[in-house]
Amino acid sequence: MANLYGYPGPPFNFLGHFSQSQWNAFNAWVNARIGYFGDIETFYQIRAQQMRRTGGLLEDFYATENDQPMKPSFMKEAWQPDPKGHFGYAFRNDIVPAVTMAKIKERFQEQLMRDDDGMFFMNHVRNQIERLEDEAQFASVATAETKQHISDINGFVLDPRFEAVLVQDLTDTYMGEPRFRWHQLNPPTAWERMVQQHGGTSTNSKENTPPAPAGTSTVGNPT
Repeated sequence: MANLYGYPGPPFNFLGHFSQSQWNAFNAWVNARIGYFGDIETFYQIRAQQMRRTGGLLEDFYATENDQPMKPSFMKEAWQPDPKGHFGYAFRNDIVPAVTMAKIKERFQEQLMRDDDGMFFMNHVRNQIERLEDEAQFASVATAETKQHISDINGFVLDPRFEAVLVQDLTDTYMGEPRFRWHQLNPPTAWERMVQQHGGTSTNSKENTPPAPAGTSTVGNPT
C-alpha cells in the first residue's frame, strides 16, 4: 500500500504523528547509514588534530616572530575595583585632547589592531577545535543511542496508549485506508466517519466490519 499519510523520505517531518509505512521507510534509511558513524568520528578527529597544529603555529608566531610579542595564555583575570570601590569619572574640558589622541590612533590603527586580531584568530581556532571534538564525540555514541531509541519507539508502536499517534496504516485499514488520520488536522477517515455516524467504536478491525453499538468498551489497539 502506498504511503499517503506520511512523508516517505528525508527529512521525515513526523509532526508528532507518523504511520507504520513511514516508520519502515525511516528504519531502512537509518540502517543504510548507521555504519558510517565510525568513519565520521575519525574524520572529525583528524580535522581537530589539524586545527591543533594550526593553533600551535599561531600561538608560536604571536609569542615570538610578531613585532609585538604576545603571551597567548588565554587566562584573563576578571577586572576588580580597588579597595575603595568604584568612582565616577569627573568630566572636564577634555574634548580637545580626546580629538587629538583620536587623530594619532587613526594613524596607528593597523598596529594597534594587531593584538586584537591575533587574539581573535587564536580564540577562533580554539573554538573550531572544540566544535570538531564535539562532532567526533556525537558520532562515537550515535550508533548505540540510535539503536536504543529505535527499540524504544518499536515498543511504543505496540502500546495501545499511542494508537492515535503511531498509525498502523499497513495492517489496520478500513475501506483501503488507515482507520485513523495520520495528522490531527487531516479530514476524518472513512472509519472515523462511520464510527461517528453510528455513535460508537469497534473492537474488530476486519475489513468492512461495522462498529460495535454505542457504549461498548474497547481496550487497546483494534486487532
